[in-house]
Amino acid sequence: PEVVEAFESGSGSAERSSSTLDEIMLYRAVRLDNGQVVRLAQAQPGVAAILLSMVAPMLLIAAAGAVLSFFMARRESRAIIAPLQEVDLDHPRRSYEHAYAEMVPMLERIESQRQELKRQMAVLADNDRMRREFTANITHELKTPLTAISGYAELIANGMVEGEDDLRNFGGRIYREAGRLAALVNDILTLSNLDEAERATEGEAVPIGSTEPIELSRAILTVEQRLEQVARQANVTISHETKPVVIKGVSRLIDELIYNLASNAIRYNRPGGTVTLQCGTNDEGHPFLAVADTGIGIAPEEQGKVFERFYRVDKSRSKARGGTGLGLAIVKHAALYHHATLDLSSELGVGTTITVTFPVQQDEPFA
Repeated sequence: PEVVEAFESGSGSAERSSSTLDEIMLYRAVRLDNGQVVRLAQAQPGVAAILLSMVAPMLLIAAAGAVLSFFMARRESRAIIAPLQEVDLDHPRRSYEHAYAEMVPMLERIESQRQELKRQMAVLADNDRMRREFTANITHELKTPLTAISGYAELIANGMVEGEDDLRNFGGRIYREAGRLAALVNDILTLSNLDEAERATEGEAVPIGSTEPIELSRAILTVEQRLEQVARQANVTISHETKPVVIKGVSRLIDELIYNLASNAIRYNRPGGTVTLQCGTNDEGHPFLAVADTGIGIAPEEQGKVFERFYRVDKSRSKARGGTGLGLAIVKHAALYHHATLDLSSELGVGTTITVTFPVQQDEPFA
């Protein structure tokens, strides 16, 4: 067709599939001046061939793009996580300036948790120190009366008693040391029960005692009667100034609380001194009980320690009069058990007043 067209118009072209070459062919025919026609043929690649020829360049471009993307992503990711890597978890607040705004709440929470962990670690360390001190003290306190009892009993058993007077003397000493040992064990058991009650979860039963209404003035009179002989022997006058007031509590613990306060007031008093037991309601309607003495007083630097276990202001005086060193610790924990507060006012050479203030009476039983 292109040759015919060239004869007629001088040039012609056509496109068709070649059955012999099995591909698309482009034909072009041109008529020469001498009347002859020249025809040229050019193979035209198909779609598959075109696509196949593009594979290599495309793969090369893709590889180059992947390498470029890798390095760009690496650089950008490092820039993004740089503020995260600069966070000082030991001191999160120092990182606020360079941190993302979205990170500030997280850093504040980390700081809060860090402070709480520090507080708990300090508490655990303090508890461990107290446990070790308590173990050492209790071992020493138990060995002292046991050694005395064992020594006097050995003398009697070996026949080293010369007469009835020595036998009675040794027996009296054994009796006193046994009483001291029994008092110490009783105080330890009381403290142990109070510790369990403080650590108990809500609803967990702890064998402390039943809660009941307690008339503080009657409880004070009972303790006063029990300590009259002790006060007389120490040349101390014990009296009371009470007004009717009722609290809810464990009778045994309130009795021990009053007894230990009064006993301490007598033990650390002066010959001819006084101890006054008081109770009533303060101006805010809170029940209270107080024990005031005219004793040796407590130095300001020691006032925060007197409620610790086995701490004695005057160790020689306490030892001579049979103190266990646990009385005020029991007072502290008994007050905590009843949700009461302790207030200590003391002046060296003048005397001491310890006041226990109870919450306004409620109907709910204690834990």
